[in-house]
Amino acid sequence: MPHVRLAERVLLRKFGKYYAYNAKTDELYELDKEALEFLLRCDGRALKIEEDLLNLLLSEGLVEISDKMVKNSFIEQEEPSLRYLLLNITWKCNLSCEHCYVKQKESFMDKQIFLRVLRDFSEMGGLKIMISGGEPLLHPQIRNFLEIARKFPFRIILLTNGYLINKEIAENISKYVDEVQISFDGLEGHRILRKRDWKEVLRAIEILSDFVEVSVSTMITKYNSDEFEDMKQLLEDIGIKKWMIDVPTVEKDIIPPMEKVSEIMRKYGFGELGHFSEAGFACGAHFCSVTPEGDVTKCGFFEERVGNIQEGLRVCWKRLKERFLWKLSELKCRCENLEKCKGGCRYRALIYSGDLFSCDPVMCSLYENLKSGGEIR
Repeated sequence: MPHVRLAERVLLRKFGKYYAYNAKTDELYELDKEALEFLLRCDGRALKIEEDLLNLLLSEGLVEISDKMVKNSFIEQEEPSLRYLLLNITWKCNLSCEHCYVKQKESFMDKQIFLRVLRDFSEMGGLKIMISGGEPLLHPQIRNFLEIARKFPFRIILLTNGYLINKEIAENISKYVDEVQISFDGLEGHRILRKRDWKEVLRAIEILSDFVEVSVSTMITKYNSDEFEDMKQLLEDIGIKKWMIDVPTVEKDIIPPMEKVSEIMRKYGFGELGHFSEAGFACGAHFCSVTPEGDVTKCGFFEERVGNIQEGLRVCWKRLKERFLWKLSELKCRCENLEKCKGGCRYRALIYSGDLFSCDPVMCSLYENLKSGGEIR
Protein backbone atom coordinates (compact mmCIF):
# COMPACT_ATOMS: atom_id res chain seq x y z
CA MET A 1 0.00 0.00 0.00
CA PRO A 2 1.38 3.46 -0.91
CA HIS A 3 2.08 6.14 1.67
CA VAL A 4 -0.12 9.04 0.60
CA ARG A 5 0.00 12.62 1.84
CA LEU A 6 -2.16 15.65 1.07
CA ALA A 7 -0.15 17.80 -1.34
CA GLU A 8 1.36 21.04 -0.16
CA ARG A 9 -1.03 24.01 -0.34
CA VAL A 10 -4.12 21.90 -0.88
CA LEU A 11 -6.61 23.56 1.46
CA LEU A 12 -9.60 21.68 2.90
CA ARG A 13 -12.62 23.82 3.69
CA LYS A 14 -16.25 23.69 4.69
CA PHE A 15 -18.18 26.60 3.19
CA GLY A 16 -21.65 25.17 3.56
CA LYS A 17 -20.36 22.34 1.34
CA TYR A 18 -16.98 20.60 1.56
CA TYR A 19 -14.18 21.71 -0.75
CA ALA A 20 -10.55 21.05 -1.60
CA TYR A 21 -8.71 24.02 -3.10
CA ASN A 22 -5.40 23.61 -4.89
CA ALA A 23 -3.76 27.01 -4.39
CA LYS A 24 -1.02 26.19 -6.91
CA THR A 25 -3.43 25.55 -9.79
CA ASP A 26 -6.42 27.67 -8.65
CA GLU A 27 -8.75 24.66 -8.85
CA LEU A 28 -11.66 24.36 -6.41
CA TYR A 29 -13.15 20.86 -5.99
CA GLU A 30 -16.50 20.21 -4.36
CA LEU A 31 -16.38 17.14 -2.10
CA ASP A 32 -18.84 14.91 -0.33
CA LYS A 33 -18.17 14.01 3.29
CA GLU A 34 -16.63 10.66 2.39
CA ALA A 35 -14.12 12.34 0.05
CA LEU A 36 -13.21 14.93 2.70
CA GLU A 37 -12.63 12.23 5.31
CA PHE A 38 -10.41 10.32 2.89
CA LEU A 39 -8.27 13.39 2.14
CA LEU A 40 -7.95 14.06 5.87
CA ARG A 41 -6.51 10.55 6.22
CA CYS A 42 -3.88 11.32 3.57
CA ASP A 43 -1.30 12.26 6.19
CA GLY A 44 1.65 10.10 5.14
CA ARG A 45 0.26 6.76 6.31
CA ALA A 46 -0.05 3.68 4.11
CA LEU A 47 -3.51 3.69 2.56
CA LYS A 48 -5.51 1.15 0.63
CA ILE A 49 -6.56 2.98 -2.52
CA GLU A 50 -7.54 1.97 -6.04
CA GLU A 51 -4.80 2.67 -8.57
CA ASP A 52 -7.07 4.67 -10.89
CA LEU A 53 -8.20 6.92 -8.03
CA LEU A 54 -4.63 7.42 -6.84
CA ASN A 55 -3.46 8.34 -10.33
CA LEU A 56 -6.34 10.82 -10.67
CA LEU A 57 -5.53 12.51 -7.35
CA LEU A 58 -1.84 12.65 -8.27
CA SER A 59 -2.58 14.14 -11.70
CA GLU A 60 -4.76 16.83 -10.12
CA GLY A 61 -2.01 17.65 -7.63
CA LEU A 62 -4.22 16.91 -4.63
CA VAL A 63 -1.96 14.24 -3.06
CA GLU A 64 1.64 13.09 -3.26
CA ILE A 65 3.48 9.89 -2.42
CA SER A 66 5.34 10.44 0.85
CA ASP A 67 5.74 8.77 4.24
CA LYS A 68 6.50 12.06 5.94
CA MET A 69 3.63 12.49 8.38
CA VAL A 70 1.54 15.65 8.46
CA LYS A 71 -1.50 16.68 10.50
CA ASN A 72 -4.44 17.48 8.25
CA SER A 73 -7.49 19.54 9.21
CA PHE A 74 -10.15 21.66 7.59
CA ILE A 75 -11.41 25.16 8.33
CA GLU A 76 -15.11 25.86 8.55
CA GLN A 77 -16.74 29.19 7.77
CA GLU A 78 -20.40 30.17 7.66
CA GLU A 79 -21.86 31.11 4.30
CA PRO A 80 -21.51 33.51 2.64
CA SER A 81 -17.83 32.74 3.23
CA LEU A 82 -14.90 35.08 2.66
CA ARG A 83 -12.74 33.31 0.07
CA TYR A 84 -11.11 36.07 -1.99
CA LEU A 85 -9.42 39.28 -0.85
CA LEU A 86 -8.28 42.33 -2.81
CA LEU A 87 -5.38 43.89 -0.92
CA ASN A 88 -4.57 47.42 -2.10
CA ILE A 89 -1.15 48.18 -0.64
CA THR A 90 -0.77 51.67 -2.15
CA TRP A 91 -2.78 54.37 -3.91
CA LYS A 92 0.31 55.61 -5.77
CA CYS A 93 0.63 54.80 -9.48
CA ASN A 94 3.01 55.51 -12.36
CA LEU A 95 0.13 56.00 -14.82
CA SER A 96 -2.94 58.21 -15.07
CA CYS A 97 -5.46 56.14 -17.00
CA GLU A 98 -8.67 57.65 -18.30
CA HIS A 99 -10.93 54.94 -16.83
CA CYS A 100 -9.26 54.56 -13.41
CA TYR A 101 -11.42 54.93 -10.30
CA VAL A 102 -8.47 55.15 -7.85
CA LYS A 103 -7.77 58.54 -6.27
CA GLN A 104 -3.99 58.55 -6.41
CA LYS A 105 -1.96 59.73 -3.43
CA GLU A 106 1.21 58.94 -1.49
CA SER A 107 -0.30 56.23 0.66
CA PHE A 108 1.46 52.96 1.50
CA MET A 109 0.22 50.08 3.63
CA ASP A 110 2.07 49.56 6.89
CA LYS A 111 3.75 46.19 7.42
CA GLN A 112 1.76 45.49 10.57
CA ILE A 113 -1.53 46.09 8.74
CA PHE A 114 -0.38 43.75 5.97
CA LEU A 115 0.50 41.03 8.48
CA ARG A 116 -2.79 41.41 10.36
CA VAL A 117 -4.78 41.07 7.15
CA LEU A 118 -2.95 37.92 6.08
CA ARG A 119 -3.19 36.26 9.48
CA ASP A 120 -6.90 36.96 9.84
CA PHE A 121 -7.63 35.87 6.28
CA SER A 122 -5.71 32.64 6.76
CA GLU A 123 -7.45 31.85 10.06
CA MET A 124 -10.83 32.38 8.39
CA GLY A 125 -9.94 29.88 5.67
CA GLY A 126 -9.40 32.31 2.80
CA LEU A 127 -8.28 30.90 -0.55
CA LYS A 128 -6.81 33.70 -2.65
CA ILE A 129 -5.38 37.20 -2.24
CA MET A 130 -4.89 39.74 -5.01
CA ILE A 131 -2.21 42.32 -4.23
CA SER A 132 -2.99 45.56 -6.04
CA GLY A 133 -3.14 49.34 -5.77
CA GLY A 134 -2.37 51.82 -7.41
CA GLU A 135 0.70 50.11 -8.73
CA PRO A 136 1.85 47.63 -6.05
CA LEU A 137 5.42 47.50 -7.39
CA LEU A 138 5.82 51.12 -6.24
CA HIS A 139 5.46 50.10 -2.59
CA PRO A 140 8.93 50.54 -1.00
CA GLN A 141 8.53 47.23 0.88
CA ILE A 142 6.99 45.20 -1.94
CA ARG A 143 9.60 42.44 -1.90
CA ASN A 144 9.35 42.05 1.87
CA PHE A 145 5.56 42.01 1.60
CA LEU A 146 5.67 39.23 -1.00
CA GLU A 147 8.12 37.24 1.14
CA ILE A 148 5.71 37.53 4.08
CA ALA A 149 2.71 36.55 1.97
CA ARG A 150 4.46 33.45 0.65
CA LYS A 151 4.62 32.05 4.19
CA PHE A 152 0.85 31.54 4.01
CA PRO A 153 -0.70 28.70 1.98
CA PHE A 154 -3.31 30.60 -0.05
CA ARG A 155 -2.91 31.61 -3.70
CA ILE A 156 -1.15 34.93 -4.34
CA ILE A 157 -1.84 37.06 -7.41
CA LEU A 158 -0.03 40.31 -8.16
CA LEU A 159 -1.95 42.87 -10.24
CA THR A 160 0.28 45.29 -12.16
CA ASN A 161 0.19 47.56 -15.21
CA GLY A 162 3.50 45.98 -16.29
CA TYR A 163 5.54 49.10 -16.94
CA LEU A 164 8.00 48.43 -14.12
CA ILE A 165 8.68 44.83 -15.15
CA ASN A 166 12.13 43.72 -16.27
CA LYS A 167 13.82 40.31 -16.20
CA GLU A 168 15.27 40.77 -12.69
CA ILE A 169 11.96 41.89 -11.19
CA ALA A 170 10.07 39.09 -12.98
CA GLU A 171 12.46 36.47 -11.63
CA ASN A 172 12.15 37.86 -8.09
CA ILE A 173 8.35 38.01 -8.27
CA SER A 174 8.17 34.38 -9.40
CA LYS A 175 9.68 33.23 -6.11
CA TYR A 176 6.67 34.46 -4.15
CA VAL A 177 3.53 34.71 -6.29
CA ASP A 178 1.47 32.11 -8.12
CA GLU A 179 0.21 34.43 -10.84
CA VAL A 180 0.73 37.93 -12.22
CA GLN A 181 -2.22 39.71 -13.80
CA ILE A 182 -1.34 42.35 -16.40
CA SER A 183 -3.64 45.03 -17.82
CA PHE A 184 -3.52 45.03 -21.63
CA ASP A 185 -6.14 47.30 -23.20
CA GLY A 186 -5.56 47.12 -26.90
CA LEU A 187 -2.99 48.44 -29.35
CA GLU A 188 -3.63 52.04 -30.28
CA GLY A 189 -6.55 51.83 -27.83
CA HIS A 190 -4.16 51.02 -24.99
CA ARG A 191 -2.04 54.06 -25.80
CA ILE A 192 -5.06 56.36 -25.81
CA LEU A 193 -6.47 54.94 -22.56
CA ARG A 194 -3.23 54.66 -20.59
CA LYS A 195 -1.03 57.17 -22.44
CA ARG A 196 1.81 54.64 -22.81
CA ASP A 197 2.90 52.29 -25.58
CA TRP A 198 1.16 48.88 -25.64
CA LYS A 199 4.36 47.23 -26.88
CA GLU A 200 5.96 47.83 -23.46
CA VAL A 201 3.13 45.85 -21.85
CA LEU A 202 3.40 43.02 -24.34
CA ARG A 203 7.12 42.84 -23.64
CA ALA A 204 6.41 42.66 -19.89
CA ILE A 205 3.96 39.79 -20.51
CA GLU A 206 6.57 37.93 -22.54
CA ILE A 207 9.24 38.41 -19.85
CA LEU A 208 6.95 37.31 -17.02
CA SER A 209 5.75 34.26 -18.97
CA ASP A 210 9.26 32.80 -18.73
CA PHE A 211 9.03 32.76 -14.93
CA VAL A 212 5.45 32.70 -13.66
CA GLU A 213 1.84 32.11 -14.72
CA VAL A 214 0.46 35.23 -16.38
CA SER A 215 -3.16 36.26 -16.85
CA VAL A 216 -4.35 39.28 -18.82
CA SER A 217 -7.17 41.70 -18.06
CA THR A 218 -8.71 43.89 -20.76
CA MET A 219 -11.30 46.67 -20.52
CA ILE A 220 -13.60 47.15 -23.52
CA THR A 221 -13.55 50.78 -24.67
CA LYS A 222 -14.44 52.73 -27.78
CA TYR A 223 -10.68 53.00 -28.37
CA ASN A 224 -10.01 49.26 -28.66
CA SER A 225 -13.33 47.79 -29.80
CA ASP A 226 -11.91 46.84 -33.21
CA GLU A 227 -8.60 45.48 -31.90
CA PHE A 228 -9.67 42.30 -30.11
CA GLU A 229 -8.82 39.89 -32.91
CA ASP A 230 -5.27 41.28 -33.03
CA MET A 231 -4.99 41.08 -29.23
CA LYS A 232 -6.23 37.49 -29.27
CA GLN A 233 -3.56 36.47 -31.77
CA LEU A 234 -0.79 38.19 -29.78
CA LEU A 235 -1.84 36.56 -26.49
CA GLU A 236 -2.24 33.11 -28.04
CA ASP A 237 1.21 33.37 -29.58
CA ILE A 238 2.69 34.04 -26.13
CA GLY A 239 0.70 31.16 -24.63
CA ILE A 240 -1.53 33.05 -22.20
CA LYS A 241 -4.11 30.69 -20.65
CA LYS A 242 -6.41 33.25 -18.97
CA TRP A 243 -7.75 36.40 -20.65
CA MET A 244 -10.43 38.26 -18.70
CA ILE A 245 -12.57 40.87 -20.42
CA ASP A 246 -14.77 43.44 -18.69
CA VAL A 247 -16.14 46.96 -19.08
CA PRO A 248 -15.08 50.12 -17.22
CA THR A 249 -17.54 50.78 -14.44
CA VAL A 250 -17.24 54.50 -13.83
CA GLU A 251 -16.35 56.17 -17.16
CA LYS A 252 -19.47 55.54 -19.23
CA ASP A 253 -18.44 57.91 -22.03
CA ILE A 254 -15.59 55.70 -23.21
CA ILE A 255 -17.70 52.55 -23.59
CA PRO A 256 -18.91 51.56 -27.08
CA PRO A 257 -22.60 50.70 -27.71
CA MET A 258 -23.85 47.76 -25.64
CA GLU A 259 -24.39 45.69 -28.77
CA LYS A 260 -20.68 45.96 -29.53
CA VAL A 261 -19.77 45.21 -25.91
CA SER A 262 -21.84 42.02 -25.87
CA GLU A 263 -20.42 40.93 -29.22
CA ILE A 264 -16.86 41.25 -27.89
CA MET A 265 -17.67 39.46 -24.63
CA ARG A 266 -19.24 36.58 -26.55
CA LYS A 267 -16.31 36.13 -28.93
CA TYR A 268 -13.21 36.86 -26.86
CA GLY A 269 -11.57 35.97 -23.56
CA PHE A 270 -10.74 32.59 -22.09
CA GLY A 271 -10.16 30.97 -18.71
CA GLU A 272 -12.14 31.27 -15.49
CA LEU A 273 -12.12 34.27 -13.14
CA GLY A 274 -13.20 32.11 -10.21
CA HIS A 275 -14.93 34.69 -7.96
CA PHE A 276 -18.42 33.30 -8.18
CA SER A 277 -21.35 33.97 -5.88
CA GLU A 278 -23.43 31.08 -4.58
CA ALA A 279 -26.49 30.33 -2.49
CA GLY A 280 -28.74 32.88 -4.21
CA PHE A 281 -26.51 35.91 -3.59
CA ALA A 282 -25.60 38.72 -5.98
CA CYS A 283 -22.03 39.69 -6.92
CA GLY A 284 -19.19 39.60 -4.42
CA ALA A 285 -20.68 37.14 -1.94
CA HIS A 286 -17.21 35.75 -1.16
CA PHE A 287 -15.08 38.84 -1.71
CA CYS A 288 -13.94 42.01 0.04
CA SER A 289 -11.25 44.68 -0.28
CA VAL A 290 -8.75 46.31 2.09
CA THR A 291 -7.30 49.80 1.56
CA PRO A 292 -3.69 50.84 2.32
CA GLU A 293 -5.01 52.35 5.56
CA GLY A 294 -6.52 49.01 6.60
CA ASP A 295 -10.15 49.94 5.95
CA VAL A 296 -12.37 47.07 4.80
CA THR A 297 -14.81 47.70 1.94
CA LYS A 298 -17.00 45.55 -0.30
CA CYS A 299 -14.74 46.06 -3.32
CA GLY A 300 -12.60 48.69 -5.00
CA PHE A 301 -15.66 50.64 -6.18
CA PHE A 302 -17.71 50.90 -2.97
CA GLU A 303 -15.79 53.37 -0.80
CA GLU A 304 -17.90 53.07 2.36
CA ARG A 305 -15.90 51.23 5.00
CA VAL A 306 -17.37 48.61 7.30
CA GLY A 307 -14.48 48.86 9.75
CA ASN A 308 -10.72 48.67 10.01
CA ILE A 309 -8.51 45.60 10.10
CA GLN A 310 -7.43 46.55 13.62
CA GLU A 311 -10.91 45.41 14.72
CA GLY A 312 -10.29 42.07 13.04
CA LEU A 313 -11.21 40.88 9.57
CA ARG A 314 -13.83 38.51 10.95
CA VAL A 315 -15.69 41.41 12.61
CA CYS A 316 -15.52 43.51 9.44
CA TRP A 317 -16.71 40.62 7.26
CA LYS A 318 -19.73 40.10 9.49
CA ARG A 319 -20.69 43.77 9.11
CA LEU A 320 -20.11 43.65 5.37
CA LYS A 321 -22.44 40.67 5.00
CA GLU A 322 -25.16 42.59 6.82
CA ARG A 323 -24.83 45.76 4.72
CA PHE A 324 -23.33 44.92 1.33
CA LEU A 325 -24.42 41.42 0.35
CA TRP A 326 -27.74 41.14 -1.40
CA LYS A 327 -29.95 38.22 -2.29
CA LEU A 328 -30.88 37.83 -5.94
CA SER A 329 -34.51 38.05 -4.83
CA GLU A 330 -33.87 41.66 -3.70
CA LEU A 331 -32.86 42.78 -7.20
CA LYS A 332 -35.24 44.22 -9.75
CA CYS A 333 -33.83 41.84 -12.38
CA ARG A 334 -36.45 39.28 -13.33
CA CYS A 335 -35.10 37.58 -16.44
CA GLU A 336 -34.52 33.86 -16.85
CA ASN A 337 -30.72 34.31 -16.73
CA LEU A 338 -30.53 35.78 -13.24
CA GLU A 339 -29.07 32.65 -11.68
CA LYS A 340 -26.33 32.61 -14.31
CA CYS A 341 -25.29 36.27 -14.29
CA LYS A 342 -25.97 36.81 -10.55
CA GLY A 343 -27.27 40.27 -11.38
CA GLY A 344 -23.94 41.42 -12.75
CA CYS A 345 -22.13 44.31 -11.04
CA ARG A 346 -24.16 46.19 -8.42
CA TYR A 347 -21.96 49.27 -8.62
CA ARG A 348 -22.37 49.43 -12.39
CA ALA A 349 -26.14 49.17 -11.93
CA LEU A 350 -25.94 52.09 -9.50
CA ILE A 351 -23.81 54.22 -11.85
CA TYR A 352 -26.07 53.67 -14.86
CA SER A 353 -29.49 53.93 -13.21
CA GLY A 354 -28.98 55.54 -9.81
CA ASP A 355 -30.57 52.42 -8.31
CA LEU A 356 -28.40 49.84 -6.54
CA PHE A 357 -31.01 47.13 -7.14
CA SER A 358 -31.58 47.83 -10.82
CA CYS A 359 -30.18 45.86 -13.76
CA ASP A 360 -26.56 45.81 -14.89
CA PRO A 361 -26.92 46.93 -18.55
CA VAL A 362 -23.75 45.12 -19.62
CA MET A 363 -24.96 41.73 -18.43
CA CYS A 364 -28.50 42.35 -19.68
CA SER A 365 -27.19 43.14 -23.16
CA LEU A 366 -24.90 40.13 -23.13
CA TYR A 367 -27.57 37.61 -22.19
CA GLU A 368 -30.17 39.21 -24.45
CA ASN A 369 -27.85 38.75 -27.43
CA LEU A 370 -27.17 35.15 -26.41
CA LYS A 371 -30.75 34.26 -27.25
CA SER A 372 -29.71 34.21 -30.89
CA GLY A 373 -27.12 31.53 -30.15
CA GLY A 374 -23.53 31.25 -28.92
CA GLU A 375 -22.04 31.13 -25.49
CA ILE A 376 -20.20 33.28 -22.97
CA ARG A 377 -16.48 32.69 -23.09
